[in-house]
Amino acid sequence: EGLRGLWRGHGATLLRVVPYSATTFATFDTYKRLLRQASPALGDVEVRFVSGAAAGATATALTYPLDVLRARMAVNLDSRAAFDGYWRALRHVVRTEGLGALWSGARVTLLGIVPYSGLSFCLFETLKARLEDSGGGALKTHQRLGAGALSGLLAQSATYPLDVVRRRMQVDAERRRSELQVAREILRGEGVRGLYKGLSMNWV
Repeated sequence: EGLRGLWRGHGATLLRVVPYSATTFATFDTYKRLLRQASPALGDVEVRFVSGAAAGATATALTYPLDVLRARMAVNLDSRAAFDGYWRALRHVVRTEGLGALWSGARVTLLGIVPYSGLSFCLFETLKARLEDSGGGALKTHQRLGAGALSGLLAQSATYPLDVVRRRMQVDAERRRSELQVAREILRGEGVRGLYKGLSMNWV
């Protein structure tokens, strides 16, 4: 496959990342404002978590089919790409597996993105506020980078098993298994470590 094989499916990832990130950040402040208006008694941490979770869930629901295509494009079959183009991948999946296959694993993804996005935004906003209070002013670039890196690291580590289950469901949608069945298969065949396979690469 050559060097290009390491980037298989990357185009689909980029197609998803742009609308996903844009939707997430655009809706976070909106949800936060609406939540403060609807529930003034909620504390800052709770508002940040719920707003982040809602923003992540919204972005995921809108862009999930692109994530499925990205996963399918990255799979190898007989040392060749499973699909040689996004449009062909879309047509093949819909024709052979039905429209519902584009949402295979969506439930577990939403179950995972709620705590992940909630924790990520909550930790970042809270760390940023604490650093601003202790420093007495706006954060420097390296402080923002550090807060963002730590927030993402902790949130990703806490919710990674759900991400593993989601990817298994995406690339093997024809078996029509539930999230619990997939998790049990992983635990039975690979042990607890199987639920964290690839976590160190995500950290990088």
